[in-house]
This record gives sequence, C-alpha cells and structure tokens, in this order.
Amino acid sequence: MFSRDADIAGGPGAAATARRIVESELTGRLPPQVVDDVTLLVTELVANGVRHGGAGTDSELHLLLQGDEPGLHVEVSNPDNGSDLPARRSADLTGGGGIGLNLVDTLASRWGIRSIPRTAVWFEFDC
Repeated sequence: MFSRDADIAGGPGAAATARRIVESELTGRLPPQVVDDVTLLVTELVANGVRHGGAGTDSELHLLLQGDEPGLHVEVSNPDNGSDLPARRSADLTGGGGIGLNLVDTLASRWGIRSIPRTAVWFEFDC
C-alpha cells in the first residue's frame, strides 16, 4: 500500500509536473501499460483543471495517488469550488476539447466527480 499527495502549481507547467510525479511514484509498482494510462489521464485532468478549473499560476491543483491491493485510486482537485462541475461531452476532434473525460471513461475501471470540499475528478484502476 502507498499514498502520495502533491500540490501542483497551476499554469502551463502543471501537466508536466503531474506527469513526473505519477511516473516516479508508479514506475516499478504497476505494469508499464497501467503507468502509461494513469499518466495520460492525470495529464488530461490537470490540463482541464488549468483550462476550466481556475488553476492559474497563482493557485494549485491537488493530486492524490493511493495504491492498495488490487488497485489504484487517483484524484485531481481544482483550486476552485465552482458551481460548474466537469461533465463528459462529445469530443471535438477538429477544434479540440471533450477528450479528457472520454479517455477517463474508456481507460479507468471506475470514475466520478465530487464537489466538496473542492471540485475533483477521481478514477480507479483494477490492477
């Protein structure tokens, strides 16, 4: 069992920082394909937090990784507690957008959204 919490500075470098944390924590603990999938999903959720969740350079996102037999729980919390919860929408492959939560839905075993105390998207992998 392991747990890692990290506050990640918002803004354009947030996704890269989150990727490094995920890779350093999960490489060697989980199969490489699971590490790749988790890294991709965290990148998408952090990018959404920057773009839609108020995670500018003057704020932070929160990343939680919790591993326990037989799976992994991951959560990305935005700095805001806005009234607009994230929602899946059709992917716009020409203009961008709508891809992140569709990827989460496709790759994760389970996922959801909570709004208290901060807006967060979580997902789980059965490994």
